Amino acid sequence: MPSDVTIMSSSSPLKRISHAVRAIEAGEYSSALLAELIKDSGDLGQLARMLDAVANGISARDNQLRLLRKVIPIGVSLSAEKNFNRLLESLVMEAQAVTNADAGTLYLVEDDSLKFVILRNISLNMAMGGTSGNDIQFFPVKLHNIDGSENRANVVSYAALTGRRVNIADAYKTEGFDFSGTKVFDEQTHYHSKSFLTIPLQNKDEKLIGVLQLINAKDSKTGEIISFQDDDVLEALILLATAALDGYIREAALRQEIAKLKIEIDESRRAKQVAEITETKFFQDLRTKAQAMRERRNRE
Repeated sequence: MPSDVTIMSSSSPLKRISHAVRAIEAGEYSSALLAELIKDSGDLGQLARMLDAVANGISARDNQLRLLRKVIPIGVSLSAEKNFNRLLESLVMEAQAVTNADAGTLYLVEDDSLKFVILRNISLNMAMGGTSGNDIQFFPVKLHNIDGSENRANVVSYAALTGRRVNIADAYKTEGFDFSGTKVFDEQTHYHSKSFLTIPLQNKDEKLIGVLQLINAKDSKTGEIISFQDDDVLEALILLATAALDGYIREAALRQEIAKLKIEIDESRRAKQVAEITETKFFQDLRTKAQAMRERRNRE
């Protein structure tokens, strides 16, 4: 079936402009609709350029409104969330909603590994980790091999080590990454993991916190699996979610340090109290008498 752009290229200039206006009204405008007319130096070309500028301005405004309506409330709720597991789940679920992704996995850095903490798949009705009550049985992904070299075979470890996002249209046709584990999962569950978007999560100091991986973006109209697209809303969501996650991790580490310090102080206090008791004349006399009794008992 010919595309709208192909149809328009064979239509009259006025019909192309009319079609572009209808596309703007429907929120489906693309500069490709007026690409040929925009190059025209005459009045129709000027009209086409004006329409293109208006359409792009509307698109930019709509994106800003999307940010205001969706991302800011999400950011507020994430920063206010005090339950760590719910925070992690919210990060994955909101990212899935923004990208219309069928599945999402969140990994957190633990020593030299990426540990699975949240796994969700809508089609398979699968929820693991977080508040689901279902443990994730998959092994962590190592960042380095046994010989000390970087593990760049796995897409999540590659993203973590390089700090780069990886957008893959079809995992079964992509070379350079090891998707054997994914293929085993697909075979066992009768699923088909196709498009992937893997995002390293770094705090303001560019320190790696974890990795978010979204799987199988779907066309909102047809349900067809498509490639992940650049999205300002997702970009803003990741920034806000990472800030909330980093803040929680820092606060938890501080609480742990305070608890450790309190234990050390308590142990020091107990040691001092024991020393004060053992150094008293009463305790010294008692210890001398006890020693004498033991010696007398041994002689008998």
